[in-house]
Amino acid sequence: MKRLTNMKRLTNKNIFRILIFLIVSNTGCSYDNIEEKYNRDSCELSNVSWNDDVSPIINNFCVGCHQGSSPSAGLDLSSYSGVKSSVDQETFSIRVNMARSNPLKMPPNAVLDSCIIEQINIWIANGAPEN
Repeated sequence: MKRLTNMKRLTNKNIFRILIFLIVSNTGCSYDNIEEKYNRDSCELSNVSWNDDVSPIINNFCVGCHQGSSPSAGLDLSSYSGVKSSVDQETFSIRVNMARSNPLKMPPNAVLDSCIIEQINIWIANGAPEN
């Protein structure tokens, strides 16, 4: 009987160790570097414009929540004037540049790669022109 109890204990210990190993080994499987994941070779930072660069970013990542008759946080980003207003109040840049771990980071359900963030920052630094 003692031997059977020891075998059970040994089996439970082994199962526990295997489970811990699987959990630990699977938690490290993520991409922190979006550029590496998508093999983005270059980032165009010269001549950043509203029409070619920033507007498509806003349309892809922001207008899903920030448009229509009741946009999220009362912020309508479906037009240049709405984005420019947010930029002028400095809330746009603050939210986009927050750490990923911050729950107020925008967009909440996507990760902007460093190139996109830099394009937005350059556009804002240039006065956020409608070009």
